[in-house]
Amino acid sequence: MRSWFLPAAAHTLQRKLRSGNNMRGGVLTACKGVGKLLFIFSVATCSFAQDAPDSGGQTKAAAPEKVQLSQVSSVEVASLPAESIGAPLLCDPDGRVLFRLAMPDTGIEDPLSVSTDGKTVIRFGREKINDISNPAVLNAFLGGSDVYMLVRGRIPLGHEIKWRTPTGEIQTQQAAKSSFFVARFGRDGMYAGSVPLDLSFKPLQIGVFPDGEFLIAGADPVSSEPRLGIVDSKGQLRRLIELEGDVSLEEGSAQPGKEKDPTALPRSNNSSSSVKSLRDVVYTSHIASDGASLLLFRPINGPIFSIFPSGEVRVHKLNIKGAYRLYTIKASRNSWIVEFIHDVPNSNFEEFSTYAFDPETGVPLREYFFPGDLGWGLACTDGDEFTFIMASEETHHLKFVTLAPQRGQ
Repeated sequence: MRSWFLPAAAHTLQRKLRSGNNMRGGVLTACKGVGKLLFIFSVATCSFAQDAPDSGGQTKAAAPEKVQLSQVSSVEVASLPAESIGAPLLCDPDGRVLFRLAMPDTGIEDPLSVSTDGKTVIRFGREKINDISNPAVLNAFLGGSDVYMLVRGRIPLGHEIKWRTPTGEIQTQQAAKSSFFVARFGRDGMYAGSVPLDLSFKPLQIGVFPDGEFLIAGADPVSSEPRLGIVDSKGQLRRLIELEGDVSLEEGSAQPGKEKDPTALPRSNNSSSSVKSLRDVVYTSHIASDGASLLLFRPINGPIFSIFPSGEVRVHKLNIKGAYRLYTIKASRNSWIVEFIHDVPNSNFEEFSTYAFDPETGVPLREYFFPGDLGWGLACTDGDEFTFIMASEETHHLKFVTLAPQRGQ
């Protein structure tokens, strides 16, 4: 099974195993009853059981083809321990996998990439960032083969501040303010520099368009309402983007006889409630590549937004029934490979389901079935092969396991 916890603006997965004849991948523990290990990174809400209505009103389609996958290869990464992984898992055109380890003693580490043979590991360490004071990595994205990081740091204000300690000693330090940057690394791990972001909202996620401009998603620092902007390569906001049908702050109680809007969320989470808060959803959203556009999606059963460099937005709704929550999307040729999370009936567990969708119609084309545990998640797929990050039970190292349809299908 896979367990969730939420360090800052990212979430991580911790691997445990539960087998079953029809399990589509791993099973997630609900946060109720999760051990203390899950809380060593930061305090955040752990409920992912929001109910969402069926995607009614959409054209009915034939049942998706059922595709059984089996293992075709396994590559061990002997230099990395089998620890928890920070989501999302990204893959570049050469098959390198980019992710962040989540260690019990140090928390979420800096991004690293691993080659397809598991032998070359490159770390994109914050100690290489020499033009930002006190850098803290919030998020990472692959733009082609380069690694872009959303970083929080400090900007000197050019003067000193002084204060008196309780013992009467006068202390001095340089005045500085917190700010946000985009830092860029080459595929070889060499640092290429940063640009400061000039934004009116708090940035949380970053995407990079093919032309080098950025899509920055975040939140209003007061209301937690979502914000989205296209930012040029110098860090200047070019335009704000409005997303029709996106999550918003819930305004009071639902009117009698009126169905509750699943995208209208309370500002904060009541720990006794299974309903996610607006802050939870906005902080754990993701941006993914899809050719010329970028996809923004939230961890609920809501729309997917395709955003183009021009500012054009296309809204997609996946035609799937039940209280499914989006976990990851991998664009592959003419389809989207989508992992969902949903509750296991009559239990405290959650499980993954994986489908291929036609992105234009939202119709599911294929449903994938896996031979047991999926480990930490789907890293790469071309629509034919699927590579997951898992743990070696024998050596306790990370490994890449590649699956493909069984022969004869």
